[in-house]
Amino acid sequence: MFGKYMLSELKKYLYHKWLLIVMFIIAILIPIMVISLDSFIGEKDIMLMKSRLLRGFNFSQVGYIVLTALYYGQEYQKSALRTSLLCSPNRILFQIVKICCNSLWTLLSLSITTIISILLLGVSSDASVSLENICELINSLIPAYCSTFELTLITGSIVIITKSTIAPIAIMTSMILGLGNILLQYGKFMKYLPVNSVMNGFMIKETSMYLSINTGLIVQSIWCLSLLFIAGILFCRRCTR
Repeated sequence: MFGKYMLSELKKYLYHKWLLIVMFIIAILIPIMVISLDSFIGEKDIMLMKSRLLRGFNFSQVGYIVLTALYYGQEYQKSALRTSLLCSPNRILFQIVKICCNSLWTLLSLSITTIISILLLGVSSDASVSLENICELINSLIPAYCSTFELTLITGSIVIITKSTIAPIAIMTSMILGLGNILLQYGKFMKYLPVNSVMNGFMIKETSMYLSINTGLIVQSIWCLSLLFIAGILFCRRCTR
C-alpha cells in the first residue's frame, strides 16, 4: 500500500512542470552563485570554498521552500485534495507518503547541487581539491542539509494549516532574505525563531548573536515537530466536501 501511494506521489511530482522548473533553476543558479560570491577578508583556499558553499546553500533554502509550498499547495487547487483522499483514504499514511516523497526529491536536488557546486569550485579555484578536501566540504554542509529538511517540513505544515501556497512562501523566504535579522533587533529571544536558530550552521565561525549549531538544530526541530503535529491534527479533522 505504501509503495503504491509513494509511486503515485512521485508521478504527481514529476508531472508538475513548475516543480521541475524550480528544481532545475536551483541546480543551475546555486552553483553559479557559489563561485560568484565575494570572499571575506582572510579567507583562502579550503576556507574560502567552505564559506562560498555555506552562503550559497543558505540562499538555496528559498528554492526548497518554494518547491515544498508548490508540492503541498497543489492539493488545495481545483479540489485536488478531495480526489487524492478518494484514492488514498488513510490520511495519516497520506501525510507520511507526502513527507517521504518531498524529502526524497529534496535529497536528490541537494545531492545534484552539491556535486555541481564542488566541481565548479574545483575548476575555478587555484587551490587543488583533494578527496580529503571534498569530504571536508561535504561535512561542513551537514548542518545546512539538516536545516533545509527541517524547513521543508515546516513549510509543508504551514501550507496544510493555512491551505495556501503563498503564505508559507512569503513567511519563510522573508525570514531567510533578511526579516530574521531585522527581528533580532527587537529582542534576543528572536534567535529562537526558525531560520534564525540555525544561522551559525551557515557560517565558518560561530557568532554569539545566534544559537550554537547543535542547539539551533534542536530548536528548529522542536518548531518542526510542533507544526507537524498541529498540521496533522487539522488535516485529519478537515472536511473536504
